[in-house]
Amino acid sequence: MPGHQKPPTGFVFIEDYVDEDGNVIVPGIATRLGISPSTYRKWRMAGKGPITVPHGKRVMASEKAINAYFERLEREAGESSHEMRPPEAKTLAPAA
Repeated sequence: MPGHQKPPTGFVFIEDYVDEDGNVIVPGIATRLGISPSTYRKWRMAGKGPITVPHGKRVMASEKAINAYFERLEREAGESSHEMRPPEAKTLAPAA
């Protein structure tokens, strides 16, 4: 785990971090999204994922922003998308 610095209350870093007692690992943004920190950094550069803010040399997101991101994904998953192509009919190859 990189460092033992704790983010401000209500925020999380990209990576997991250890609590004040050194006992509990607090999941970071990447773990909450089910991806690696390096994948999240790529997403961040591509404008994907929850909104983040710099905190010294590290990056963090508010728990509120992470929850809003999950709510948006859930909402989008329930909506029908007009961008999706309908399934194409399967055609059989002509008999020889």
